[in-house]
Parts: sequence; C-alpha cells; structure tokens
Amino acid sequence: MYIRNLSVLAASVFLLGCTPELSGQNTGHTPALRTTELVQRPSKEVPSIIARDLSFQNDERISYCEVLSSDKKSYSGYRDQRLYPLASLSKVITTAWALKKLGPDHIIESTWYLKPVNEQAGIFDAYLKTNYDPVFNIEKILYSLSLMQSAGVYQIRDLVIDETTRIYLSALTQPHIELDQVPISSSESAQNLQLILNSENWSTQTQDAKQRLLGWATKNKKNVRVPAQFSVRSVQVRSSDKIAIGEYTKQINLKSSSLLKYLKNLNVFSNNYISDSLFWYLGGVNDFQKFQSNELQLNSKELRLFTGSGLADSSSGVRKDNVGTCAAMLKVLNYIDVLAQKNGLNLGHFLYNPSEDLNGTFESNLNFTNQVVIKTGRLFENPALNVAGIASTEKGSLYFSFFGHDFSAEDAKDIESARDQMLKSVLRFYPAKSSFL
Repeated sequence: MYIRNLSVLAASVFLLGCTPELSGQNTGHTPALRTTELVQRPSKEVPSIIARDLSFQNDERISYCEVLSSDKKSYSGYRDQRLYPLASLSKVITTAWALKKLGPDHIIESTWYLKPVNEQAGIFDAYLKTNYDPVFNIEKILYSLSLMQSAGVYQIRDLVIDETTRIYLSALTQPHIELDQVPISSSESAQNLQLILNSENWSTQTQDAKQRLLGWATKNKKNVRVPAQFSVRSVQVRSSDKIAIGEYTKQINLKSSSLLKYLKNLNVFSNNYISDSLFWYLGGVNDFQKFQSNELQLNSKELRLFTGSGLADSSSGVRKDNVGTCAAMLKVLNYIDVLAQKNGLNLGHFLYNPSEDLNGTFESNLNFTNQVVIKTGRLFENPALNVAGIASTEKGSLYFSFFGHDFSAEDAKDIESARDQMLKSVLRFYPAKSSFL
C-alpha cells in the first residue's frame, strides 16, 4: 500500500500553502538575464550624482540612490558607492538568487518511509527524509500524524532521519530568531522530533499549532484528524547512503509550498531562518559569488554576502556583516524586476507590499496604495536602518535605496524620520500608479 502525492497546501502562513494562480507564469528554471542590460551608475568617477534635488545630502549618516528603469539619466545618489551593512536587504538578494536558480514553482518533497513492526498492529518503524525543506514545523508534523493515522500508523517505534532532515519547530512563529547554526544540526533535529512526536510533551504551543491546522482544514474542506495520542521510542541520525529504503513498505509524500510562498514569507516577516536555510540550500557563499559575478555583474567592492538573512556571520570567530553599496542594491532590484516579468509574476506575489501585507516589518504610517514594494533592514550592533524597493510610476519602475548607518541609538528616530521623508519625496516627484497585488 502506498500513499503518494499528499501535499501540504495551506492558506495561512503557518503552513505556507499553495501559490496564487499566475497568468503566463513559466515553470522550471528561468532564462538567463545576461542579455538584459541592468541599470548602471552613469559614472563611477563622480562622488555624487543629483538628477533631482534630494534631501540629507550633507548628512554623513545617510546614503541614498534612485533610478528609473526607463531613463538612466534619472539617476540620483550620494554616498552610493561606499560599502555599508545591508541588514535584511540581504533577503531581496537571496530572493533573486533563489528565483533564478530554482524557479518560482520549485517545491521540496518530503517523504515518510514506513514498515510495520511484526505482530504489533499499528506500530511502525520509519525513515523521514525532508530534502532540506526549511519549513518542517509543528503544523507539518501534526499534519503528517493525520496522514499516518489514515494509513493505519498509530505509533512509531524507531525513527531514522538523514542529513537532509532539519527540523526547526518554530520556523514560522519565530521569524526573527538568531540561532547558533542554520540550518540547525541533525542532532538538534532529532531532539525536536523526539519532543513533538510524543504527545505527552504537547504544550500550549503545540495545541495552538493544532488549532491553526484544523482551522485551515475547515476553511479548505480538508479531512484532517490529529490523533490525541502518539509516540516514538527513539530517533536516530544515519547517513542516507546507509539506509535501505527497500525495506520500507509504505510511503507518505508531502510537498512543500512553492518557492514563491517561502519568498513571500521571508520578505514580509523578515524570516531569518528560512532566508539562511535557503542560502545554504542554494550553495552558500561560494556559489553565491558565482551568481553575483555572472548574473548581477557586481564585484566584491560593491557587494559581499555571507548569509541569506543579513545576520552577521561569526562562524570563523570574526564578525562578518553583509555589506553592499546603494548603487549595487539598485542593480539587484532591477534584476529581480526583470526576472519577475520573464516569469509572468507580479512583484507583490513575493515581495513585501506594505499596503496589503499585515504584520510586516515596515513601521510607518505611510500609505502607498499598492504603489510600492519594499524591504526594510535593521541592525543594532553595527547600526543600520535601511529600506529598498520598487515604485510603480507612470514612467516605469523606479528603484530606490536608503541606507542609514553610523548613527547612535539616540539618533535612530531621526534616521527613521529621514527614511520616511525620502519615501514621500519619491511618490511626490514621480506620479505613481497602483500595480502591485
């Protein structure tokens, strides 16, 4: 008996469900963009270029730049060629890399392999392979238990996981967490599974997750019945090449949401765990540098990334922050805009639309009426208060980036006020239109 192609498709962020229908969307790998000329700073020799009057030109704590996709002469920027901390603007760069390398429809399939224990009805041994899905959380595990119950599995005796299985139970409910290791280790994943697969350990956190799952099931007319009791005797880590899959007689497959849903979550909620897990899944620093050079056409004097989230990398014992120039960020925004168009995507499908997306990271009273998609960035240890985005204007896309840096804690409110003023000036100067879903 085999149970195949059972997808985890949820409307809420807690399960990261199905992608909205997208007209004209391509599938699979996306076409190369090297034939498209990305926006360039008109001159590298001139310290600042002012095509229109800009505020805060004399404030050394602020860097700013902007350009219309349709008019390179519109470029304006100051302190836009110096490297400063990117903070969570890094997530837009990770988004561009993931879309290019994987495609918007990419899914990750996890599999439960099961075999019955002789003469013990309802008790099975199991092998779980998640293929590095960054969102294998409490809700997905409870959903798995519902599927197992339907297949006659009421208890797991011995569970084996391999190197591709990383279980972080709060991947969605603690988006800003800073962990010592991302993705978390196999041993910690085993501990988390031992915790959540034994119902005697279920706390308020698990009960809340269960209610979210059942609420989603009701809304989407899904038959989900989480067992009141479940247990696992042991959880062991073993290399995938040492596991005899042929010994298992049942199989339950769960498909992740499309990549697009993961990207939307990490950009709206600035989810550090998903961002860093994806960065690692895509190949890490060395592979990113190839993408940076070949696709973004940026060198190390313009951009340096060590993590997908923008959190500092201290793995070597030395703090290394993601840094970039304002001008480099414009090129990234241009790249992702063109990539979206080639895939038939609206930028609102995977970037943060502050007009519509609730509980996002933009703390402001500004109302953009679907005219802007943005990403904010904030660091405290190495001060940064940033915003970058794309505005839809009557003259085409406007790419803009604001870096606040080298300021004291007392000055943070001033930098935030300056950020909002610059955003207002963009919409005043460039007649905007509502374009983002």
